Amino acid sequence: MALSTGRTAKSLLEVLVAREYGFCIGVKKAVELAQKVAEEAGESGRSVWTLGPLIHNRRVVNDLARRGIRTASGLADVPPGDILILPSHGAPPELLAEARAKGVSVRDATCPLVRKVQDAARSLCREGYTVIVVGDPSHTEVRSVVGWASGPVHVVESPEEVGDLTLEGKVAVVSQTTQRPETVRRVVERLREMAMDVRVEPTLCHVTSRRQEEMRELAQKVDVLVVVGGRQSANTKKLVDIGRESGKPVYHVESAQDIDPSWFNKGDTVGVAAGTSTPDWVTEEVVARMEEINENTEAQDKEGKAASPGAGPEEAAEPGAEPAQEAQVIPPLPKAGDTVTGTVVKVSPEEILVDIGYKTEGILPPSELGRRFVSDPSEVVKEGEVIDALIVRIDDEGRPVLSRRRVAEEQAWRRLEEAHREGLTIEAPVTSKVKGGLVADVGTRGFIPASQVGLEYIEDLSGYVGKTLKVKVIEVDRGDRRVILSEKKALEEERERQRQAVLESLEEGEIREGEVKRVTDYGAFVDIGGIDGLLHVSEMSWKRVNDPREVVKEGDRIQVCVLKVDREKERVSLGLKQVGPDPWAEAVKQFPVGSIVEGRVVSVVDFGAFVELTEGVEGLVHISQLAPRRVAHPSEVVEVGDRVRVKVLKVNPKERRISLSIREAEQEMDRRQIKKFLKEARKDSVVTIGDVVGDLLQGANLGGPEKDGEPDKD
Repeated sequence: MALSTGRTAKSLLEVLVAREYGFCIGVKKAVELAQKVAEEAGESGRSVWTLGPLIHNRRVVNDLARRGIRTASGLADVPPGDILILPSHGAPPELLAEARAKGVSVRDATCPLVRKVQDAARSLCREGYTVIVVGDPSHTEVRSVVGWASGPVHVVESPEEVGDLTLEGKVAVVSQTTQRPETVRRVVERLREMAMDVRVEPTLCHVTSRRQEEMRELAQKVDVLVVVGGRQSANTKKLVDIGRESGKPVYHVESAQDIDPSWFNKGDTVGVAAGTSTPDWVTEEVVARMEEINENTEAQDKEGKAASPGAGPEEAAEPGAEPAQEAQVIPPLPKAGDTVTGTVVKVSPEEILVDIGYKTEGILPPSELGRRFVSDPSEVVKEGEVIDALIVRIDDEGRPVLSRRRVAEEQAWRRLEEAHREGLTIEAPVTSKVKGGLVADVGTRGFIPASQVGLEYIEDLSGYVGKTLKVKVIEVDRGDRRVILSEKKALEEERERQRQAVLESLEEGEIREGEVKRVTDYGAFVDIGGIDGLLHVSEMSWKRVNDPREVVKEGDRIQVCVLKVDREKERVSLGLKQVGPDPWAEAVKQFPVGSIVEGRVVSVVDFGAFVELTEGVEGLVHISQLAPRRVAHPSEVVEVGDRVRVKVLKVNPKERRISLSIREAEQEMDRRQIKKFLKEARKDSVVTIGDVVGDLLQGANLGGPEKDGEPDKD
């Protein structure tokens, strides 16, 4: 991974970052395995342990601890049944056997390259070689390699140690994966000087070797070197050693908070490199801190030129001034790290002089007034003001260099610890966006992971820079100078507060406005001001609804009626159809008993058919009322979508039921037709009843048996 930055003015720092940084593949796999095992173990209830730190990076180990992964100093710490993860540096085979015998489940996170060294040492011993391991004998990796070797093995850190060995026969050399190539080469040369036949196995990590070579190249281009990584990381310490050999100042830091602006001079070129166990986001935080120093320097450079340096004539000491009559007892100068209280005696754009009660005044650089640069220090402090400050160092002239910013940071740490302990919400101005989240100024540097911004995932966080967020402190580690913040938890707490307030204020029957948040097959969830209520499909409309999506969609703003509130279970039932008029209110008048109306078949079931008379009003035609004949199933007579005439038999508006009959409607229509024809017959004497009735009476037996084709006579 590559990252580069630069400077925009000649007076600023230029930052050069090594081409490669972030986890190597072995460390990445180990961390991912540990995270996966922790997640799986959480479901089973088993505890997860690592044998010593998984990798030599305290921030990563702390992160794993937050996931429930404990660090065991030895196998004795791990109870039977728990899970033990072997570190990326490996472990000897006897430990694996002992763990399994104890009933401990083992997960191997050994780096593939370390496994290669272990296998090489074992194979060489079996072939009759005496194995020389070039590395740190106290390092976990080297101890694991020695454990896997099944024959004579010696560990050396330097060529000088080779002379102390008594060697016979064949000799083979392997090395710790993070060892410097030149050290391995010198050990091999020394062995060959002893007339030994030496076999060399290439077991160096290529990634580590490349980073060491980059460090040499970087050292030639810069004035100051910053190496990012754990204090115990072997490969990181090798980078520090290479940097120091170049003669350049080298600072080994674990995080951005470790960086002191006083390390750098204007115009310096600063090189940044990182060990293979350092997460990429930690390196990026360091680069962001360098850019922050750059911004402060640039602003100070632009704003500070307006003031003339040096004291005026009236401030100069008068020659021949009369010495003090009595000698004063001057207390010893305080040491770096002490907190002192003093009075501001002079404020200028270049420095603030503070009388701390000693023989010399303390110097407070404007950059140490606070975390943010101020163009005019007099806007922040006034002459005569009493302030607290931390002594950062004693300069070459014996004057204490002070920092008010660090005292403020100490106070900030106390506030953050209290906020974390008490669960308080604090405000956090966002200063920058980095990979994986946001950086905020909470008196010290605070990090808001992307997963903790907003209530839902936000792809682009750029719009948050410059805003002040309300956050919760979810982690604070003063020793590691780590502050993790969460806007999400603050928003969730606020939402829960609103939810409870809304829940308490809801009254059944009232109308509320809400937003449709989610639509399902059985209804929709509507946010009515902090709490989601269920709008069931049966309560969406007075008419039949087959799919809730026909009525509402996500994002709709709708008026709903509160049907039921269960405060104990925190459930709210809503209705949409209740907001409009109830079609059943006029059903008795609109569909009186005995009336014949037209409707549409909307459902066919085994016991009959439902007919919609008007929107929201349906009636049942029982199977016995479908036809004058016997019907085996309603589908023999009607199907969904048919328009039919029905007679209203019964109306029960309270139970919202109407009984209908197609059979009686047809009979009623027949009777009406006959009456109509008879009425017309009376108007015309020429027309007989037989002519009017026609086929209706043809073949019917109206009075008795017929004889000879003639009707009976009286």
